Amino acid sequence: MSDISKIKIGSTQINNGFAGQYYLPYSIGLLQAFVLHNSIDNKRYDFLDPIYKREEFEVCVEKLKQSNIILLSMYVWNEKITLAIAKELKKLDKNKFIIIGGPSVPDNLDGRAEKFLRENPYLDVCIHQEGERTILKLLDEYPNINYENTPNISYLKNGKYFNNKTIPRLKSFENSPSPYLCGVFDNLIKKNPQERWLASWETNRGCPFSCTYCDWGSATNSKVARIDLDRVSRELDWFSKNKIEFIFCCDANFGMLPRDYDIALKAVENKNKYGYPKVLSVQNTKNARERAYKVQKLLADNGLSKGVTLAMQSVDTHTLKEIKRDNISIKDYQELQKRFTEDGITTYTEFILGLPGDTYDSFANGVSDVISSGQHNRIQYNNLSILPNAEMARDDYIKSNKIITKSVPIVNPHGSLDEDPKDGIKEKQEIVISTKSLPKEDWIKTRVYASVSEFFYFNKILQIPIMIKSKLKNTSYRSIFEDLIALEGNKNFPIISSIISNLKKHSSSITNGGYEFILEKEFLGIFWPPGELEYIKLLKNNSFNSFFEEAKNYFLKGEDNLQDEIIKDCIKLNQNIMRLPFEEKDKVLELNYNIADCYDLIKKNKEFHLKKVKSKVKIIKSDFCFNNWNEWMQEVVWYGHRSGRYTCKIENTLDNKKLIENDKSSNVIGNSYVV
Repeated sequence: MSDISKIKIGSTQINNGFAGQYYLPYSIGLLQAFVLHNSIDNKRYDFLDPIYKREEFEVCVEKLKQSNIILLSMYVWNEKITLAIAKELKKLDKNKFIIIGGPSVPDNLDGRAEKFLRENPYLDVCIHQEGERTILKLLDEYPNINYENTPNISYLKNGKYFNNKTIPRLKSFENSPSPYLCGVFDNLIKKNPQERWLASWETNRGCPFSCTYCDWGSATNSKVARIDLDRVSRELDWFSKNKIEFIFCCDANFGMLPRDYDIALKAVENKNKYGYPKVLSVQNTKNARERAYKVQKLLADNGLSKGVTLAMQSVDTHTLKEIKRDNISIKDYQELQKRFTEDGITTYTEFILGLPGDTYDSFANGVSDVISSGQHNRIQYNNLSILPNAEMARDDYIKSNKIITKSVPIVNPHGSLDEDPKDGIKEKQEIVISTKSLPKEDWIKTRVYASVSEFFYFNKILQIPIMIKSKLKNTSYRSIFEDLIALEGNKNFPIISSIISNLKKHSSSITNGGYEFILEKEFLGIFWPPGELEYIKLLKNNSFNSFFEEAKNYFLKGEDNLQDEIIKDCIKLNQNIMRLPFEEKDKVLELNYNIADCYDLIKKNKEFHLKKVKSKVKIIKSDFCFNNWNEWMQEVVWYGHRSGRYTCKIENTLDNKKLIENDKSSNVIGNSYVV
């Protein structure tokens, strides 16, 4: 039982759930650990269990109303509920001392911090940037706090606004204990045995880059401070022994430091010894190409990576300069992609849609070029949102780039209905829907282009004919995607036309404040990316075979069509390699061309020769079977969207190299094709 004479400290760090798993509240844990280690009298505090996940408003208030001090960690996904909780607590008891910090607490630029405080007068103190030393001083002096000498804060006093100096970031973590190792979360874990925990983890702090859309580098632009390797190693042991399956490494540039390989190696050793962690998700360094390759290869080879992220964001040099990402080499990214592909390691590339400087043409060409350079697995398209403390949020930046935003609900791709709360408090984010270089009409056009490439190419549904046509006819991927978009309203292609129309409607709805993803109650009751939803609907509506008939007719039309037999082989192979529910037996296909070999070689960035030769290929269906729709939707479309699980393995294909050596005849279609 808590000592009633102690100062009760409640806290919130509300995170979204992922497949029923929740993050341990790391930021709050850091503060608690720092206070308990450095306080002049840590026995005076009674830290209550933090609120770590989205619960109904009344439940959160009830859990916190006995607290004397409230610590609130605020980011874009919990801003509304966090402020609502604070307001109600102050209404219940005006003497509650409410402190708020986190990346979404506005800094002092452009008067945003003062505006924020005046709009939310129930907040007593805002903490800017690092909070450990500030929290320690506030708590140790409570209730007689010397605000004037407290760093990193802003506050209102007698109606007047004050903003104190910001002290340099921590360079040493000697007096900053790990919340994992010092037992901060032990009680929380014990009280919630039903939870499968995720962990945030940092091995260093700081970012030397200053990308304008990011609130990390923009806020710090600092040298990286390293956490002691012994602590890092012991934290990994803690994760393993507590069966933490997924670790998200918060380091802005993992792989930048020489020691990062050793850290990754320790994670591998722990997985082999304990079975945990199962995934170590890291954010690739923007430089140190060779080390980044070695780190990611190590993680991928040992099953700790579900796909290597290549965060290009844009390949347009003008755009990269505009967002201050011009110091990151596109050549390095392309080289990494090539090497991972050669090693058989799955990668996916990240693009941000709506960046200042980007146009429809530069974006569309960039996507096309990235595919041509070897990214055949997936490009993940993220809509640009404005973060409060990013340079992009500054008034002068917004004005010079003519940025227009729209407030839209925050939901996660594959997030559940639980994220649509019953209390009516919905989180919002500011999505960029127009810039000087990309007006609203072009934003919609660009969003449609992205969704079309996602559906037709990266969902693999027509990847083979698109790929073969691009290579043999020297046609850009952009022109093929745009030709597909042009089928909207074409009565000869009703299914494809309907898909394009749906993608356009969704893109337009975002600019009117609609959801980024589409909630479908019948399909697992979650929010789906539009391209994935269209694929599910295609099968559920029994339109799969008819779709491929339309696709065949589409590729056979026009003066530059490929030979009929080539198209039929491409469509036949593509249709049969799709991993569908209720299929358990392997298939053997007879083809007139060595399409399967060419497809494999192109994906591996190798030279290929398309030859007219009778061949048989075996499609492996028996290794991964689904006897119900829900399991298929979850395992293939949801979990498998980055790892390329949409398609089945192909075996027993003819040896392309032997074909070339044994037959130099005119049956070779075209010249040698080197990707």
